[in-house]
Amino acid sequence: MTLVEYIYWHYGVASIGILSLLRNYLIGTWHKFLISTHFKNLLAPWHRANPSDVGKSQNIGDHIINAVIDFYIRIVAALVRLTIILTGLLVELLIIFAFLTLFVVWLLWPVILVYLVVQGLGLVLSGSL
Repeated sequence: MTLVEYIYWHYGVASIGILSLLRNYLIGTWHKFLISTHFKNLLAPWHRANPSDVGKSQNIGDHIINAVIDFYIRIVAALVRLTIILTGLLVELLIIFAFLTLFVVWLLWPVILVYLVVQGLGLVLSGSL
């Protein structure tokens, strides 16, 4: 009866637990890199910094310069946010790869163990050790 309980635990309870851990890691990584927030604010100025908010514009030239600087601040902020988003997505892919590798090894481990025990017993019984 113990073997049946172990097989149930190994392939049922523990396998579902590994997939649950994968889900938790993916959610945690998504929130750590603030991926959805960065997508929403992709073209917003960096930390709400607008040069046009600093001083009063004197003439039309100041308005044009402020507009150009605002544009560049938004582009730089978008590049920084895109870098953070892409890094977060890359980490998500690495986590998925690591957990799927762990999951496959976990599923195959009893088969590998039985194979190695049979091979060891074959060596011991044949006397070639």
